[in-house]
Amino acid sequence: MLWKRQREIENLVFEHLERVDESLQYFIQSINAYVRDGDIEKADKLALETHRSEGRADDVRRRVEAQLLSGALMPTSRRDILQLVDQVDRLANAAEDALDHLLIQQIKIPDVIQASILEIGTKTELIFAHVKDAIGNLFKTMEAALKHTVEIERLESEIDHIERQILKKLFQQDIDLAHKLQINSFVGSIVELSDRAEDLSDHIELMVAQKHL
Repeated sequence: MLWKRQREIENLVFEHLERVDESLQYFIQSINAYVRDGDIEKADKLALETHRSEGRADDVRRRVEAQLLSGALMPTSRRDILQLVDQVDRLANAAEDALDHLLIQQIKIPDVIQASILEIGTKTELIFAHVKDAIGNLFKTMEAALKHTVEIERLESEIDHIERQILKKLFQQDIDLAHKLQINSFVGSIVELSDRAEDLSDHIELMVAQKHL
């Protein structure tokens, strides 16, 4: 019975990961439509799909919580899984917030920084691929998760570097300060995804370390 419940939890965690992944894919596509293609209508539709996918992820997260709170797994494991799922969920929330930031304000992105913003999107997609692999390994060979946490942290550092280059270029542009601050805030909102992924990476590393205590 314990093994069966553990398998149910594992399956729900992976289902939640897939729903968050779906949400982030729509997020990337929406950013590309807005920044690269200048297609605001398409970006809006993809943002709506991002919200819907995030809602489906929330439904699965609540099912995970219900299972765990009913007594599935040992108390320490329950706490770790709850934190893990919550931190994954926060990635989808950050994607929603970034799109709301961009689309509600209809922010005009200068040509000089567009490629860099798209690059952040590409690296964010890579980060989540490593998040999925790291969590998958937690249920198999935990130590194998660490090679993915290293990659998450490396990509997060690269995104921070891109952010600094964007801001350097941005504040050299001949546009009004209010517009610069508006763009700065949006850039910070998309970088928030990689920051949250790094927090998740730290939690995974802690889970692996605790196994050896």
